[in-house]
Parts: sequence; structure tokens; C-alpha cells
Amino acid sequence: MFLTRVTREAVVGIGMLGVTFAAGVYIGKRYFMYRRRKSQKIFEGADDPRRTYLLRMSLREHPSAKKLRQNLIETTSQDFSSDTAQLLANLAKLINSKKILEMGCSYGYNPLILALVLPSDGQLIAHVREAEDVSHARELWREAGVDDRIQLEVKSEEETMDDLLSAGEAETFDLIFINMAGQTKCRKCYEKCLRLLKSKGVLAIDGVLCNGAVLKSNSLTDKVQSLQQMNEAILRDARVFLSKRATGSFHRGLMKHQMA
Repeated sequence: MFLTRVTREAVVGIGMLGVTFAAGVYIGKRYFMYRRRKSQKIFEGADDPRRTYLLRMSLREHPSAKKLRQNLIETTSQDFSSDTAQLLANLAKLINSKKILEMGCSYGYNPLILALVLPSDGQLIAHVREAEDVSHARELWREAGVDDRIQLEVKSEEETMDDLLSAGEAETFDLIFINMAGQTKCRKCYEKCLRLLKSKGVLAIDGVLCNGAVLKSNSLTDKVQSLQQMNEAILRDARVFLSKRATGSFHRGLMKHQMA
């Protein structure tokens, strides 16, 4: 009886050790993956002190642009990325842009930032959706002295591009910025952007992740399917050089090749 009791206890003890070991392995693996994901994540949120520090050490925001951004934060639900706008402006300046098409749905903020780096004879066509109130932005465009460089277009992105192509504006733009979120004809918009873009011009596309919806394989909407098809087409497009930048959203940066 004694031997039988010891054997049973030993078995129970070994079983408990096995469960404990398995639990330890599982927890350790989960913790490792958590730490790995956390280390790969750039910032924890808008209030992350690292992001605040980087913005403080790198952002050069015009006083009028700062006023506009602060006003828009209070009056709209839009998420404004001042560092992304500055990156676009730096790109525009590096390629000596004189003509820009902005379709970023930014309530006039991006057009202001981009117009500030244009020469006095430069032109920026700013597409604005009907729901966007840019009245305050226009006041600050005047305050910054760039209102004469900005031409406002209140219509859909596709209508804006169709009108420009009909007016003979093909291959005249140095930089184009477009937000593809909400588009159902992304491939067509992409092709029209390329037709408007100069050789060696830059095309920046926002909203290509659609808040992660492009990763789902089930229950895709027409908008998400359109984004997926465009993303796959761009990857295979030999006409452009391709890069990406991940922030709160996701951008594809393209440079059009010199065409033969």
C-alpha cells in the first residue's frame, strides 16, 4: 500500500510539474512576443514622450500653419500629421517643385505647408471635398502670404484630375499627394495621377492600409478591394520607384521613371 501511494503521489507531482513547465513556456513565449511587438512599435500613441521629443527637435512649423492646426484639432475630428506635411514639403523643395496637386483632405493645412516652399511664381491646386470647411484656412493662407499660389477645387478627386487632363495638364505636376481612403476606383485614380505627373516627379499616396482592413480576406468592401488591387499593381509597376513610410497611417512614395 505504501509503494502504491508513493507512486500515485509521484505521478501527480510529475503531472503538476509538467503543467507548470508548459504554463511557464506559454507565458514566456507570450511575454517574448509582447516585448518583440512593443520594441517594433515606434510610438505608443500621440502623447508618447519620444514622439513629442522628436517633433520638438525636428518640426519647423510656420506660425500661420500652427494656428490652423490648433484650430482644426479643436473644430474637426481629423488627425493632422504636421511631421508628414513637413516631409512632403521637404520633398517638394528637394525636387524644386513649381507645380503641386494636393488631394489630401486636410482642411487646408497641407496646401499651406506646401505653398510655403513654392517659389513666388509656383502653383498649387488644392482639391477640397464639399464637407471640408476651409474658410479659416483661407484667412491663414492670406496671413502667410501664399493665397495667390493656391487654386481651390471643390469637387471629387476624379473630377479634379479629369478636368486637369482635359485642360492639357498631363505631365506638368512635380508632386502629387492623394488620400485614397474612401476611393472605389483606386487603380484609375493612380493611373490618372501618373498621367498628370512629370517624369521624375513624386506621387505620395495616403490611406493605403484602410485601418488594417486590407489585411482581411473575408467580408471585403468594394473600397478595400480597390485598395488591395491598387497596392498589388503598384508593387509590380516598373514605371515607378517605390518606397513607404509608416506613421499613424501608411504612405506609399513613388517617383516616376524617365519615360522613353
